[in-house]
Amino acid sequence: MLAPDMNDRPDDTVPGRAVLAAADVHIHTCCSDGAASPNEVARVLAASSLAVAAVTDHDTVGGALRVREALAGRGPEIVIGCEVSSADGHVLALFVERDVPVGRSARETVELIHERGGLAVAVHPYFPVHSVGDLAARLPFDAIEVANGTPLGEMANRLARRRLAHLGRAALGGSDAHLLREIGHVRTLFPGRTAADLRSAIERAETRAAFDWRAHVAAAPFRLAREAWRTLPWARTARSALAET
Repeated sequence: MLAPDMNDRPDDTVPGRAVLAAADVHIHTCCSDGAASPNEVARVLAASSLAVAAVTDHDTVGGALRVREALAGRGPEIVIGCEVSSADGHVLALFVERDVPVGRSARETVELIHERGGLAVAVHPYFPVHSVGDLAARLPFDAIEVANGTPLGEMANRLARRRLAHLGRAALGGSDAHLLREIGHVRTLFPGRTAADLRSAIERAETRAAFDWRAHVAAAPFRLAREAWRTLPWARTARSALAET
């Protein structure tokens, strides 16, 4: 497993190393709890330097399919995925073309992802909520998200690297973008250029997580303000009304 690179390196110009491409493997749209529509996400991705992007809405591949359709071959290659709500915490499913059942144990969820031909990722394993914790070490995950772009998650990221680096699994970075400005500020670097190359790199544990701290600091106030707004009673009522329309 390549060591995490937290020093904001460009994606494809690492001196003395093989040329690396960049992927953001953890992006949300309004098909779950993201703020932006699939078309808006597609527009930002088309203008980005990412080679590959995984759209991973909660419990549905619908957002990823719509982003891929909207891009129509422009911009990065789209990996279809979703962030599955298991009984033990969230599990990222990459390279799956249909939804994965929710509410199962983390072990069964990983098995279901593998049965669908996908890769299972322990995302933000030591965040205080919705995380699998030490199950990341005990279950057959294909990769560990050691860099997650959620504001205030820096200590949990550090804990994931310290506790899980010895496992020899692929180290991934994902923005966990819920706002357009967050897309791509945390990346997975990998040799190659295509989604197939990314998958092969994950399977060989030849990936590196990279974190753009300037973009992270710039986006954090907007993300925190949105999360605070979403906790207000009237905001929850408005979201419920929108969901029913």
